[in-house]
Amino acid sequence: MEFEAGYLLALIVVGLSFLGFTLSMMIDEVNKKKGIVVFILSLILFLLGAYYYTVVGTKQIAAGERPNLINRIVFLYQETPAPVMIPVPQNQ
Repeated sequence: MEFEAGYLLALIVVGLSFLGFTLSMMIDEVNKKKGIVVFILSLILFLLGAYYYTVVGTKQIAAGERPNLINRIVFLYQETPAPVMIPVPQNQ
């Protein structure tokens, strides 16, 4: 359960960064410099959230637990199936 909490916290940080992107577009209409500063801070927050998400995922894989449902939805850390061996017929 602790990994799910980490994933959700990372997604909350990413969601806050999207709110920051929206706020930067609104501030940009009034003051260009402040809008750019808020955009850069939101971008940094987004990158930190994405990094935190990948750290939680790698810790979960290192702990030997299976990837959870959130990772299946966003297509991260999926288990690769075993390769299928197909016999090749030999021509005689």
